[in-house]
Amino acid sequence: MNKQVFRNRKVVWSLLLLFLVITGAYFLLFLKPSQTPKEPEYRMRTAMGKSDFQLFGDQNQYVLAPSNKGSLFVSKTYAITDEYKTFIVEDEKKLHTLPHLQMEGEYWNLILYNLDKEDLPERKIDLYRAVRSYNQKSVPTRLIGSYYVEDTHYFGLKIVDLTDEENRSYKTVYLNLETEEVVDFPKDTRFGMNDDIKNTASASNYSKVLSSLGYLRPENEIATTKLEGHAPDPNINLYSLYPDLEDKLINQDWSLYIRPDKVTPDEWFDALLHWFAPKGEDLLTVYGRNDDGEASDVQIRNSQEANAWLEQHPALRKKITGDYRADGSDKE
Repeated sequence: MNKQVFRNRKVVWSLLLLFLVITGAYFLLFLKPSQTPKEPEYRMRTAMGKSDFQLFGDQNQYVLAPSNKGSLFVSKTYAITDEYKTFIVEDEKKLHTLPHLQMEGEYWNLILYNLDKEDLPERKIDLYRAVRSYNQKSVPTRLIGSYYVEDTHYFGLKIVDLTDEENRSYKTVYLNLETEEVVDFPKDTRFGMNDDIKNTASASNYSKVLSSLGYLRPENEIATTKLEGHAPDPNINLYSLYPDLEDKLINQDWSLYIRPDKVTPDEWFDALLHWFAPKGEDLLTVYGRNDDGEASDVQIRNSQEANAWLEQHPALRKKITGDYRADGSDKE
Protein backbone atom coordinates (compact mmCIF):
# COMPACT_ATOMS: atom_id res chain seq x y z
CA MET A 1 0.00 0.00 0.00
CA ASN A 2 2.75 2.45 1.03
CA LYS A 3 4.77 1.53 -2.01
CA GLN A 4 1.80 2.21 -4.25
CA VAL A 5 1.19 5.62 -2.68
CA PHE A 6 4.87 6.49 -3.10
CA ARG A 7 4.73 5.55 -6.76
CA ASN A 8 1.58 7.63 -7.30
CA ARG A 9 3.16 10.63 -5.62
CA LYS A 10 6.24 10.27 -7.78
CA VAL A 11 4.08 10.22 -10.91
CA VAL A 12 2.17 13.30 -9.74
CA TRP A 13 5.36 15.24 -9.02
CA SER A 14 6.80 14.23 -12.39
CA LEU A 15 3.64 15.37 -14.17
CA LEU A 16 3.66 18.62 -12.20
CA LEU A 17 7.29 19.27 -13.09
CA LEU A 18 6.59 18.52 -16.73
CA PHE A 19 3.62 20.93 -16.64
CA LEU A 20 5.79 23.68 -15.20
CA VAL A 21 8.49 23.15 -17.84
CA ILE A 22 5.96 23.24 -20.68
CA THR A 23 4.18 26.30 -19.24
CA GLY A 24 7.48 28.15 -18.77
CA ALA A 25 8.59 27.35 -22.30
CA TYR A 26 5.26 28.59 -23.64
CA PHE A 27 5.60 31.90 -21.83
CA LEU A 28 9.19 32.33 -22.99
CA LEU A 29 8.41 31.53 -26.61
CA PHE A 30 5.03 33.10 -27.13
CA LEU A 31 4.21 35.58 -24.40
CA LYS A 32 7.50 37.40 -23.80
CA PRO A 33 7.32 41.15 -24.46
CA SER A 34 8.16 42.05 -28.06
CA GLN A 35 11.32 44.11 -28.49
CA THR A 36 11.36 47.21 -30.70
CA PRO A 37 13.75 46.65 -33.60
CA LYS A 38 16.89 48.77 -33.24
CA GLU A 39 17.02 51.61 -35.76
CA PRO A 40 20.15 51.44 -37.91
CA GLU A 41 22.83 54.03 -37.14
CA TYR A 42 23.08 56.83 -39.65
CA ARG A 43 24.98 59.97 -40.58
CA MET A 44 23.05 63.16 -41.17
CA ARG A 45 23.79 66.70 -42.35
CA THR A 46 21.49 69.70 -42.62
CA ALA A 47 21.89 72.06 -45.56
CA MET A 48 23.15 75.57 -44.99
CA GLY A 49 20.27 78.02 -45.26
CA LYS A 50 20.27 81.23 -47.27
CA SER A 51 20.12 83.17 -44.01
CA ASP A 52 23.46 81.63 -43.00
CA PHE A 53 25.54 83.51 -45.56
CA GLN A 54 25.87 87.13 -46.66
CA LEU A 55 26.55 88.76 -50.03
CA PHE A 56 28.32 92.07 -50.34
CA GLY A 57 30.29 94.18 -52.82
CA ASP A 58 28.99 96.41 -55.60
CA GLN A 59 28.23 93.32 -57.74
CA ASN A 60 27.53 90.94 -54.85
CA GLN A 61 30.88 89.44 -55.79
CA TYR A 62 31.76 88.38 -52.24
CA VAL A 63 30.04 85.71 -50.15
CA LEU A 64 30.66 85.46 -46.41
CA ALA A 65 29.67 82.21 -44.72
CA PRO A 66 30.40 80.11 -41.60
CA SER A 67 32.57 77.03 -42.05
CA ASN A 68 30.85 75.04 -39.29
CA LYS A 69 27.32 74.86 -40.70
CA GLY A 70 27.79 72.29 -43.42
CA SER A 71 29.34 72.32 -46.86
CA LEU A 72 29.42 75.34 -49.16
CA PHE A 73 30.71 75.67 -52.71
CA VAL A 74 30.54 79.18 -54.18
CA SER A 75 30.56 79.25 -57.97
CA LYS A 76 29.69 81.72 -60.71
CA THR A 77 25.92 81.61 -60.33
CA TYR A 78 25.23 79.44 -57.31
CA ALA A 79 26.04 78.95 -53.67
CA ILE A 80 25.86 75.16 -53.37
CA THR A 81 25.36 73.14 -50.21
CA ASP A 82 24.00 69.67 -49.43
CA GLU A 83 21.84 67.69 -47.03
CA TYR A 84 21.87 63.97 -46.44
CA LYS A 85 20.84 61.04 -44.28
CA THR A 86 22.71 57.81 -44.94
CA PHE A 87 22.59 54.60 -42.95
CA ILE A 88 25.81 52.99 -41.76
CA VAL A 89 26.11 49.49 -43.21
CA GLU A 90 29.10 47.67 -41.75
CA ASP A 91 31.08 44.82 -43.26
CA GLU A 92 31.07 42.03 -40.66
CA LYS A 93 34.43 40.77 -41.92
CA LYS A 94 36.20 44.14 -41.97
CA LEU A 95 36.12 47.21 -39.77
CA HIS A 96 34.71 49.68 -42.25
CA THR A 97 31.40 50.82 -43.66
CA LEU A 98 30.11 49.67 -47.01
CA PRO A 99 28.65 51.72 -49.83
CA HIS A 100 25.16 50.50 -50.62
CA LEU A 101 22.18 51.19 -52.84
CA GLN A 102 19.71 53.75 -51.52
CA MET A 103 17.66 52.43 -48.61
CA GLU A 104 14.22 53.61 -47.53
CA GLY A 105 14.61 56.79 -45.51
CA GLU A 106 17.95 57.76 -47.05
CA TYR A 107 18.45 60.94 -49.08
CA TRP A 108 21.24 63.09 -50.45
CA ASN A 109 20.29 66.41 -52.03
CA LEU A 110 22.32 69.19 -53.56
CA ILE A 111 20.84 72.61 -52.68
CA LEU A 112 21.48 75.49 -55.10
CA TYR A 113 20.90 79.15 -54.20
CA ASN A 114 20.86 81.44 -57.22
CA LEU A 115 23.16 84.35 -56.36
CA ASP A 116 22.02 86.38 -59.38
CA LYS A 117 18.47 86.69 -58.06
CA GLU A 118 17.53 89.09 -55.29
CA ASP A 119 15.71 86.57 -53.10
CA LEU A 120 18.30 83.79 -53.69
CA PRO A 121 15.74 81.23 -54.96
CA GLU A 122 16.49 77.66 -53.93
CA ARG A 123 16.56 74.56 -56.12
CA LYS A 124 17.07 70.99 -54.92
CA ILE A 125 18.69 68.15 -56.91
CA ASP A 126 18.21 64.55 -55.73
CA LEU A 127 21.69 63.06 -56.13
CA TYR A 128 20.56 59.47 -55.69
CA ARG A 129 18.02 59.86 -58.47
CA ALA A 130 20.40 61.72 -60.78
CA VAL A 131 23.10 59.07 -60.40
CA ARG A 132 20.57 56.25 -60.71
CA SER A 133 19.44 57.70 -64.05
CA TYR A 134 23.05 57.45 -65.18
CA ASN A 135 23.53 53.90 -63.85
CA GLN A 136 20.91 51.94 -61.88
CA LYS A 137 23.59 50.27 -59.76
CA SER A 138 25.63 53.36 -58.89
CA VAL A 139 25.41 55.73 -55.92
CA PRO A 140 27.18 59.01 -55.09
CA THR A 141 30.00 58.85 -52.54
CA ARG A 142 31.64 62.31 -52.55
CA LEU A 143 31.11 65.88 -53.74
CA ILE A 144 34.02 67.37 -55.69
CA GLY A 145 33.12 70.87 -56.93
CA SER A 146 32.33 73.03 -59.94
CA TYR A 147 33.61 72.55 -63.48
CA TYR A 148 32.88 74.62 -66.57
CA VAL A 149 32.81 73.51 -70.19
CA GLU A 150 32.40 76.67 -72.25
CA ASP A 151 29.32 78.29 -70.63
CA THR A 152 27.87 75.14 -69.07
CA HIS A 153 28.21 74.57 -65.33
CA TYR A 154 28.81 71.03 -64.07
CA PHE A 155 29.32 69.69 -60.57
CA GLY A 156 31.78 66.86 -60.10
CA LEU A 157 30.70 63.75 -58.19
CA LYS A 158 32.59 60.64 -57.16
CA ILE A 159 30.34 57.62 -57.59
CA VAL A 160 30.66 53.87 -57.04
CA ASP A 161 29.26 51.12 -59.27
CA LEU A 162 27.80 48.31 -57.12
CA THR A 163 26.97 45.93 -59.96
CA ASP A 164 29.65 43.60 -58.58
CA GLU A 165 29.80 44.33 -54.86
CA GLU A 166 32.97 42.27 -54.46
CA ASN A 167 34.74 44.40 -57.05
CA ARG A 168 33.36 47.90 -56.63
CA SER A 169 34.53 50.48 -59.15
CA TYR A 170 34.75 54.24 -58.55
CA LYS A 171 34.78 57.06 -61.06
CA THR A 172 34.21 60.80 -61.41
CA VAL A 173 31.14 61.98 -63.30
CA TYR A 174 29.67 65.42 -63.93
CA LEU A 175 26.20 66.67 -63.02
CA ASN A 176 24.81 69.33 -65.38
CA LEU A 177 23.30 71.83 -62.94
CA GLU A 178 20.70 73.04 -65.45
CA THR A 179 19.46 69.76 -66.96
CA GLU A 180 20.26 67.74 -63.78
CA GLU A 181 21.74 65.01 -65.99
CA VAL A 182 24.88 63.08 -65.04
CA VAL A 183 27.36 62.71 -67.90
CA ASP A 184 30.88 61.51 -68.71
CA PHE A 185 33.51 63.50 -70.54
CA PRO A 186 36.42 62.30 -72.67
CA LYS A 187 39.71 62.19 -70.77
CA ASP A 188 41.17 65.07 -72.75
CA THR A 189 38.26 67.43 -71.98
CA ARG A 190 39.52 70.77 -70.67
CA PHE A 191 37.58 72.27 -67.81
CA GLY A 192 37.49 75.70 -66.30
CA MET A 193 37.40 75.77 -62.50
CA ASN A 194 36.65 78.27 -59.75
CA ASP A 195 40.28 78.40 -58.68
CA ASP A 196 41.34 79.72 -62.11
CA ILE A 197 40.88 83.06 -60.38
CA LYS A 198 44.27 82.54 -58.69
CA ASN A 199 46.23 82.24 -61.96
CA THR A 200 47.64 85.77 -62.01
CA ALA A 201 48.51 85.68 -58.30
CA SER A 202 50.33 82.37 -58.78
CA ALA A 203 53.08 84.17 -60.72
CA SER A 204 54.25 85.20 -57.26
CA ASN A 205 55.03 83.51 -53.95
CA TYR A 206 51.86 85.00 -52.45
CA SER A 207 50.66 81.65 -51.07
CA LYS A 208 53.73 81.24 -48.83
CA VAL A 209 53.51 84.86 -47.70
CA LEU A 210 49.84 84.51 -46.77
CA SER A 211 50.54 81.22 -45.01
CA SER A 212 53.10 83.03 -42.84
CA LEU A 213 50.31 85.46 -41.91
CA GLY A 214 48.05 82.59 -40.83
CA TYR A 215 45.79 82.36 -43.91
CA LEU A 216 45.18 79.58 -46.39
CA ARG A 217 46.20 80.15 -50.00
CA PRO A 218 43.22 81.99 -51.50
CA GLU A 219 41.81 80.24 -54.53
CA ASN A 220 38.31 81.64 -54.50
CA GLU A 221 38.13 81.50 -50.70
CA ILE A 222 39.86 83.33 -47.86
CA ALA A 223 40.09 81.39 -44.60
CA THR A 224 42.47 81.12 -41.66
CA THR A 225 44.82 78.14 -41.34
CA LYS A 226 43.72 77.27 -37.78
CA LEU A 227 47.15 75.70 -37.21
CA GLU A 228 48.88 75.92 -33.88
CA GLY A 229 51.52 78.62 -33.98
CA HIS A 230 49.93 80.27 -37.04
CA ALA A 231 47.51 82.72 -35.45
CA PRO A 232 45.98 84.86 -38.23
CA ASP A 233 47.43 88.36 -38.42
CA PRO A 234 44.70 90.98 -37.72
CA ASN A 235 46.95 93.86 -38.77
CA ILE A 236 45.97 93.84 -42.45
CA ASN A 237 44.08 96.27 -44.66
CA LEU A 238 41.23 93.83 -45.21
CA TYR A 239 39.93 94.54 -41.71
CA SER A 240 40.24 98.29 -42.13
CA LEU A 241 38.15 98.10 -45.31
CA TYR A 242 35.63 95.60 -43.87
CA PRO A 243 35.75 95.80 -40.04
CA ASP A 244 33.02 93.19 -39.58
CA LEU A 245 35.17 90.53 -41.21
CA GLU A 246 37.86 90.42 -38.53
CA ASP A 247 35.77 88.75 -35.84
CA LYS A 248 34.05 86.42 -38.30
CA LEU A 249 37.21 85.18 -40.04
CA ILE A 250 39.50 85.04 -37.03
CA ASN A 251 37.21 84.12 -34.13
CA GLN A 252 34.06 82.60 -35.62
CA ASP A 253 35.54 80.30 -38.28
CA TRP A 254 33.90 81.98 -41.29
CA SER A 255 35.23 82.08 -44.85
CA LEU A 256 35.10 84.76 -47.53
CA TYR A 257 34.34 83.46 -51.03
CA ILE A 258 34.84 85.26 -54.33
CA ARG A 259 32.54 84.64 -57.28
CA PRO A 260 34.83 83.89 -60.25
CA ASP A 261 32.52 85.44 -62.84
CA LYS A 262 32.42 88.79 -61.01
CA VAL A 263 36.15 89.24 -60.32
CA THR A 264 38.92 88.63 -62.87
CA PRO A 265 42.24 86.96 -61.95
CA ASP A 266 43.99 90.32 -62.42
CA GLU A 267 41.51 92.12 -60.15
CA TRP A 268 41.83 89.37 -57.58
CA PHE A 269 45.63 89.61 -57.44
CA ASP A 270 45.55 93.40 -57.10
CA ALA A 271 42.96 93.06 -54.32
CA LEU A 272 45.09 90.49 -52.47
CA LEU A 273 48.16 92.71 -52.61
CA HIS A 274 46.26 95.52 -50.92
CA TRP A 275 44.03 93.51 -48.57
CA PHE A 276 46.90 91.59 -46.98
CA ALA A 277 49.34 94.48 -46.73
CA PRO A 278 49.93 95.77 -43.19
CA LYS A 279 47.33 98.34 -42.17
CA GLY A 280 48.14 101.71 -43.68
CA GLU A 281 50.48 100.31 -46.33
CA ASP A 282 49.68 100.00 -50.01
CA LEU A 283 51.09 96.62 -51.02
CA LEU A 284 51.97 93.23 -49.64
CA THR A 285 55.56 92.35 -50.58
CA VAL A 286 55.67 89.31 -52.87
CA TYR A 287 58.22 88.07 -55.40
CA GLY A 288 58.01 86.47 -58.81
CA ARG A 289 58.43 82.71 -58.93
CA ASN A 290 61.05 81.04 -61.10
CA ASP A 291 60.22 78.13 -63.37
CA ASP A 292 61.07 75.73 -60.53
CA GLY A 293 58.41 77.41 -58.37
CA GLU A 294 60.86 79.03 -55.97
CA ALA A 295 60.76 82.77 -55.26
CA SER A 296 63.13 85.07 -57.14
CA ASP A 297 64.43 88.42 -55.85
CA VAL A 298 62.15 90.38 -58.19
CA GLN A 299 59.21 92.05 -56.45
CA ILE A 300 55.82 91.88 -58.17
CA ARG A 301 53.73 94.99 -57.43
CA ASN A 302 50.60 94.54 -59.54
CA SER A 303 48.82 92.30 -62.04
CA GLN A 304 50.52 93.94 -65.02
CA GLU A 305 53.93 92.99 -63.64
CA ALA A 306 52.64 89.50 -62.83
CA ASN A 307 51.46 88.97 -66.41
CA ALA A 308 54.74 90.30 -67.79
CA TRP A 309 56.57 87.87 -65.49
CA LEU A 310 54.52 84.97 -66.81
CA GLU A 311 55.34 85.99 -70.38
CA GLN A 312 59.02 85.75 -69.47
CA HIS A 313 58.56 82.36 -67.78
CA PRO A 314 56.52 80.18 -70.17
CA ALA A 315 57.16 76.97 -68.20
CA LEU A 316 55.71 78.55 -65.07
CA ARG A 317 52.79 79.98 -67.04
CA LYS A 318 52.04 76.57 -68.54
CA LYS A 319 52.09 74.98 -65.09
CA ILE A 320 49.76 77.63 -63.64
CA THR A 321 47.25 78.13 -66.42
CA GLY A 322 46.92 74.55 -67.61
CA ASP A 323 43.20 73.78 -67.76
CA TYR A 324 42.08 70.82 -65.69
CA ARG A 325 41.42 67.70 -67.75
CA ALA A 326 39.04 64.85 -67.02
CA ASP A 327 42.05 62.56 -66.48
CA GLY A 328 43.62 65.05 -64.06
CA SER A 329 46.54 65.99 -66.31
CA ASP A 330 47.79 69.44 -67.30
CA LYS A 331 47.18 70.76 -70.75
CA GLU A 332 49.93 70.68 -73.34
